Amino acid sequence: VVPRQLPTLAGSPLCLVMVGLPARGKSYITHKLVRYLRWRGFTCKEFNAGNKRRELMEGGGQSSDFFAGESSARERIAKLTFDELAQWLRSGGHVAVFDATNTTCNRRAKVLAWCREAGLPCPIFVESICDDKAILEVNYRLKLANDDYRGMDQQAALEDFRNRVREYEAVY
Repeated sequence: VVPRQLPTLAGSPLCLVMVGLPARGKSYITHKLVRYLRWRGFTCKEFNAGNKRRELMEGGGQSSDFFAGESSARERIAKLTFDELAQWLRSGGHVAVFDATNTTCNRRAKVLAWCREAGLPCPIFVESICDDKAILEVNYRLKLANDDYRGMDQQAALEDFRNRVREYEAVY
């Protein structure tokens, strides 16, 4: 049943920005939020920087070295993802979720600047923290099923993913 009048968010679009280390539940939270908000009648969409990277870089497969420090390639991918998000919100979307690690203060400052430049309200940052070793181990193994590790030895893939996490931890 579609409500007679769609709910509004004080007349402004809403940008949610996920923050957190890899495999901490950002995408899971994003999916649940989008599903709930759609059920409530909002037009919602998620914009995932990892999916954009895999799309632009022919399926992904970047080693943990790609995630070391701040990278102009990763910044371009984040900006492209954000630009799609901003265009979608300006075309009438209610809630957009920028699903990326956004782990550095510098990246979060850039997201704030990108919102200002796009004429969007200040975003809401949603941080997902998980330090439960048992949950993290399960999450790490789930990551091995994505395109970044397709066809790779599972033990080598797991070690590469752990290295990726360490790269992010060093700047978080």
